[in-house]
This record gives sequence, C-alpha cells and structure tokens, in this order.
Amino acid sequence: MYNQSTRRNRYRTLGFLLTLLVCVGCGDDNGPEEEQTGTSIQGTVTVFQAQVVGGGFALAATEGVTVTIGSKSTETDVNGDYLLRDFPIGTQNVLFSRDGGTGTLILSEIEPGDAFAFDVEVNGGQVSTQHTGTWVGTGGSTDSTSQGQVALTMIIAQNGNELTGTASIDAGVDTTSWNISGTETGHSADGRLTVTTTNSLCAANGDFEGTFVADTLSGTFIEVDPPTEPEDCGPPEPGIFRVVKQ
Repeated sequence: MYNQSTRRNRYRTLGFLLTLLVCVGCGDDNGPEEEQTGTSIQGTVTVFQAQVVGGGFALAATEGVTVTIGSKSTETDVNGDYLLRDFPIGTQNVLFSRDGGTGTLILSEIEPGDAFAFDVEVNGGQVSTQHTGTWVGTGGSTDSTSQGQVALTMIIAQNGNELTGTASIDAGVDTTSWNISGTETGHSADGRLTVTTTNSLCAANGDFEGTFVADTLSGTFIEVDPPTEPEDCGPPEPGIFRVVKQ
C-alpha cells in the first residue's frame, strides 16, 4: 500500500470546511483533565436514511442526528452540522444514529490533538464521505513528456477512512494506470500507487500525499523502485497532481 504516513492534518483552521458550525449538545463542560484529549471532529451529515417500520430505509432530516464516539456525543443542528471534541484516542467508532437508522465511520490511530473534518452520507446503515467519486485534472513527473491528464476514481470505505480506487495518466503514447490504496482523514490523503498497465518503460509505483480544499485535491508523489533498465530512466522522480471532483 501507499506509505500510509500518518501525516495527520493537525490544522488550526479548516482548509475546506469554512462554515461556522452551530451544534446542539456540544456543551461547554470539558470534563476531567484526563479526558481533555484535544481531539475534534466536525462536518455535515448531508444525507441520512432512517429505518422504516416493516423494513427498508427512507430519507430523514439531517437535523438531530446523534454523533457518538465512546462516551462523548452531540447532535447535528438544523443544517446537519456537527462538532464533537475531546473524544478518546486510539481507534474509535463514530456512530451516526437517528430514528432507528445507524451508520459507523472508523477513525484509526487517533492521537491527542488530532482534528478531523468529514461530510458524510448515511445510506441504509452505510457511511461514505464526500471524497468518494471521480476526480480529473493534470499531473505527471517533472519530465514534461510524462505529464498529461490525470483521472482518479477514489472510494472511501463505507465503514472507515480507507481509500481505494484506480488512477491513470494519459500523456499521448506514454500512458500508465495504477491501483490506489491509502487513507483519507477528511482533509488529506496519502497512500501508494501500484502500476497495473503501462506503455512507458520507466513508469514506476509511487507514494503520494495530497490535501483536499473544497472539491480539489492537490498533492505530490515520489516514485518507488523505478526500473533500473533502461539506464536513461534515471533516479526516482518527484511529481505533482491537481484534480477536481466531477
């Protein structure tokens, strides 16, 4: 997998959720000092499906969805916004629940002070984030002949922040496709590209890291284990990408 460097985006200000969040039940009581972990998660529940008596699910209001991590909980406001602070570290389940409908998002390797930002959809008990989808833009290595249109299909695991998908770059005759694996924290993503097919003798796997700002993902990558033959492939090259969600 990508070097899942746990470069968490410990931000002081949000890069892409600049909406003032007003939460019901956030509270001002921080509790005992040992419970003040400095962690936070915020975002918007954009879709919520509640369970219907007799079976099935139906769309419900996104206001009043309870967001729970351990013993900490809050409720979404009239806009579906939520903010929850000082929840436990480690690996935790984030439970979204309302009217018999539930969905769980898993946060892994939480450290004190970590801040997360997730806009989520809860559909029939399955949770997905806003970054699932198709992203198109430009990118490539520092060699201009290897630059072209970049297309990514990213899927954020419905029960966590695991990132999977495919990627491809079309630079004329030099085309390469990859499998993607990594993690997404709601504000940043990192992982690995593994070459599946290529028309380039020098195409290699790569480690990447990128930052989401609204519907744009910009980042860098570095080749991993590039071919030693032919000799003109040279040393591992850094690259850049900038893609926009379609």
